[in-house]
Amino acid sequence: MCYGEPKMQYGKLKEDSEGLIERAEILKRWEVKDKFLLDLGAGPLAIIAARDFNCTVTNIDISEGALSDAKRDAANEGVAGRIRFEKGDATSLPYPNGCFEVVISYGVLHHIEIAKRRRFIQEACRVASEKIIVAELTLEGFQRIHAVSKFQMVNLEWLETELNSFGEVDKYEGTLMNVYTLFLFTTENLC
Repeated sequence: MCYGEPKMQYGKLKEDSEGLIERAEILKRWEVKDKFLLDLGAGPLAIIAARDFNCTVTNIDISEGALSDAKRDAANEGVAGRIRFEKGDATSLPYPNGCFEVVISYGVLHHIEIAKRRRFIQEACRVASEKIIVAELTLEGFQRIHAVSKFQMVNLEWLETELNSFGEVDKYEGTLMNVYTLFLFTTENLC
């Protein structure tokens, strides 16, 4: 079961040259330091978390190619020993309940079929023990980045409602991306 914390008040997060919220800003603001972290979807967030925030990271993706690229990048950054790369489906995670302190999805949910998005959120909630952070594109962000693609934009009202069904959510609205942080309180053991 997930329970919420009061909403947090902060200033504006830094955005990169494309207008997306910088990953390190998310990790810093929501205090993701020295944590066991599950990063859903291969990308630079796992490296930043391991290198700059002393996290032990498991990074899953359904794409062997994306994982291969991420492994190479982690080796180049000298953090390959702090990141476990696994092929997996975020809608059916093989991990025990509460196994990770933090679960993060940075721009991944729009890659998931609409019919499986609820399961994606449920699985993230199940394996997290402290918090879930979902960063997702706004309408403007989606149109700018994925205007011509097979992906379908995430209904952000649905996402916020879905997360709020597990507890209170801290919402940050950016230019091209919003961040939703759900705080959890469980006593499960870590894996």
